[in-house]
Amino acid sequence: MNIINNKKFLLSQKDKIIDKYVYITTSDLAGKIIDISTAYLELTGYKREEIIGQNHSIFRNQDLDKSVIQDLWKTLHKNEIWTGEFKNNKVTGEEYWVKAFIEPLYDDQDIKIGYTAVNEDITSKKKLEELSIKDPLTLLSNRRYFDTFFKRELNRTNWKKEYFALLLLSVDYYEDYKDTHGRLLADKAILQIADGLKICLENKIYEIFKVTELEFAIILIDYDDSYIENLSKKLLNCVESLKIINEKSQVSDFFTLSIGAVNIHTQDKNLYCNDIYNLADSNLSKAKKNGRNSVVLDMHDDEITNLKNMDHVTKLPNRNTLVHDINLLDEEAMLIILHIRQVNMLKNLYGFDFTVSMISNKTQQLQNIIRDAEVSLYSLNLKEFAILIPNPLLFEKYLLLIQHSILMDNTYHVNTLNEDISADFTAGIAYGLSNLFNHADLVLQEAILSKIQYKVYKNNQSSLQLEEETLKRLMIYKRALNEGNITPYLQPIVDTKTAKILKYEALARIETDDGEVISPYYFLDSAKEDKSFEYFSRQMMQKVFNIFEKNSIDISMNLTYENITSTSMVEYIRNRLEKYGGKGMTFEILESEDIADYDLLKEFITMVKSYGCQVSIDDFGSGYSNFAHILQLKIDYIKIDGSIIQKLTYDENIQHMLKGMLSYAKSANIKTIAEFVSSKELNDIVHELGIDYIQGYYYGEPKPPHEYGLLE
Repeated sequence: MNIINNKKFLLSQKDKIIDKYVYITTSDLAGKIIDISTAYLELTGYKREEIIGQNHSIFRNQDLDKSVIQDLWKTLHKNEIWTGEFKNNKVTGEEYWVKAFIEPLYDDQDIKIGYTAVNEDITSKKKLEELSIKDPLTLLSNRRYFDTFFKRELNRTNWKKEYFALLLLSVDYYEDYKDTHGRLLADKAILQIADGLKICLENKIYEIFKVTELEFAIILIDYDDSYIENLSKKLLNCVESLKIINEKSQVSDFFTLSIGAVNIHTQDKNLYCNDIYNLADSNLSKAKKNGRNSVVLDMHDDEITNLKNMDHVTKLPNRNTLVHDINLLDEEAMLIILHIRQVNMLKNLYGFDFTVSMISNKTQQLQNIIRDAEVSLYSLNLKEFAILIPNPLLFEKYLLLIQHSILMDNTYHVNTLNEDISADFTAGIAYGLSNLFNHADLVLQEAILSKIQYKVYKNNQSSLQLEEETLKRLMIYKRALNEGNITPYLQPIVDTKTAKILKYEALARIETDDGEVISPYYFLDSAKEDKSFEYFSRQMMQKVFNIFEKNSIDISMNLTYENITSTSMVEYIRNRLEKYGGKGMTFEILESEDIADYDLLKEFITMVKSYGCQVSIDDFGSGYSNFAHILQLKIDYIKIDGSIIQKLTYDENIQHMLKGMLSYAKSANIKTIAEFVSSKELNDIVHELGIDYIQGYYYGEPKPPHEYGLLE
């Protein structure tokens, strides 16, 4: 018989290959190792006799979270496959990482007799991840990891109703020292201070982070105010006692710290990460004003009232915070947006106070259901909530909760009326990393219009399904167009230095028969594919000019390259400018790879400028931006694309790129606008970079003109 056809021979060769190249162990039901591959022995440095009969804990690193092991055994006892990551130690003590696939092992009678674990060496990947969360100078955790850790630990503390403390430590007179001695010596001083802080906090269960060039942060869980104050004073003494000479200091011969601290009891105060950070930062400013080398641990109710990252009706983190948290994601997440359909009707029938009471009731219901510390609940506005689930192991659980719990509870009892009012949720659900919010919002609006309870965004839809969805959107859009329901909403654009409103951008919305408001993300692609797109542009423009005529304000409105290449549309714009004038009107031209004829674009810009209009390039950075084209167009504003702005909090390369662009813009006398500014942190970075104007939810969301006190 041909040896190649001998199954026993082939199996024996296969076993040899597996033993040589695959990291694999076999264990009994108690977890004792009964076999291990040669490859795994070579990786770890152990001898076979040292491993056989041992538990897998022989490999375990002391930093391993016990909950990982608990989850492993819980899964295996259900006879399911467990997948996860372990940080282990070789016999030399060197650390390595594996991704493990552990599966129950059965005999020929289908009786479970043990477990097989196949391991993948992911050490290189984990080291790269570690580099991405470490400050390269001090090797402390960096700002990116601080944001992630902050959110996770605050969520856990909220569930446990414990104290949560944040300390911000700023190195006094660091900038003066750096200006005199240069970056090299300044870095050396920071490194010495970081090492001193590590020693001071040695053997303590604290987390210390490097959050800016001259600031550190420390997070502490479940300590009272007196402990926080004493620790802060100890840190002040510790740094000054290092005796690092700083002749620029006005309070000591040596480097010192200023500390802003806040300690909240989560049972009494329901705050979110940005709110707590802002409070600590405010106290840090007070410590500096008090003469530095001091600590301020303080919290005033009026400061909490002024916080912008919390919805003040529900006391939940708001849309700004959701956008911030989505930007922090490294892996695919699940996002659920919940919409209460009847809010407008209930507000009209029973008043605002009733509606607030109902929303508060819904908030409590959702908080009672969402009990996982990794999962966050947000309030986007009076109509909408969002749930962000970053752990794939919880995806199925929350889909079931949507189907069988959250969407089932659709009534609100009114004591004064002694009746139940219908207040049901509609949900849009999306999975992924990029465009997560837009995808969830898109299917939410489709669910609303289709009058179904929920819809899930699918990337792998068939061409027939996509055609059906496009046709449905087109019909809704055409109906709104024919009935005159294309409506301008306005969003303020403010001066970075003064925070005063420069002008408003007009953004198109569709209002449905049910009083729901649909964003352009839902219908704009369908509109562009249809020959009626110009009529849509005209209807929107006429309504914008009506607002422009009745109010003493400046307005921006969007134009596409398709608008500008249409002779009839350009003549319509010229006609409107003849009637209403153009001073105070800005046309925002979408930057796009579709722009083929820059001479035509220059002709249009010259024409509208002759009426006193200004011109902005919208979504700069999303297409094929280059300064040569910008220079040719003689524009007034560059609006920096939101996808770039939202990366500023963690991507230094983006900051460097923007600094170069801003330098050019200033020399060319072109003003810059940052869009999608949704948090104080982003606002501060934009301000520091020197961008002229700001637009985003931090200063105001798109609303009907009357909500900004304007006539329609």
